[in-house]
Amino acid sequence: MEKQIFSLETAVGRREFLKRTGIVLTGVTFAGTLAEILASCASPTSPMTHGTTTISVADLTSDGSYKQDTAVQPDGTPILVIRQNATTYRALSMLCTHAGCQVNPPSGGMIYCACHGTRFDMNGNVMGGPAPSPLTNYGVTYNASAKSITVTY
Repeated sequence: MEKQIFSLETAVGRREFLKRTGIVLTGVTFAGTLAEILASCASPTSPMTHGTTTISVADLTSDGSYKQDTAVQPDGTPILVIRQNATTYRALSMLCTHAGCQVNPPSGGMIYCACHGTRFDMNGNVMGGPAPSPLTNYGVTYNASAKSITVTY
């Protein structure tokens, strides 16, 4: 049998032990923080329901006017309806494609997400910020006689 010989060169002193422990704890803390940051930047994975809903647009009397419809929330956020012109309407999800926050209603011709600063135009296209893709556009069919739209989501 071989004998193990311990020398002073292989022994870890108190100072070296504390130094190594500090390095390991710093690394673990950094890794945990980095994981949280990366998770907050991940694309949202919200469950999406499918169907249709009818929304009155009689109160949208000028181009650019909008309303939020909370009756049906296909992705957990209201449907944002924007009048493009007298016969054309757009229905958008209010779920930001960056981190899944609910965007604010339009202001000054822009839709803004207060969570991380993404700006969308009135068609839902990304104008600036971290969002990787436009807001979800739902299918819209206009019914002139009823002054309503049917939104397919």
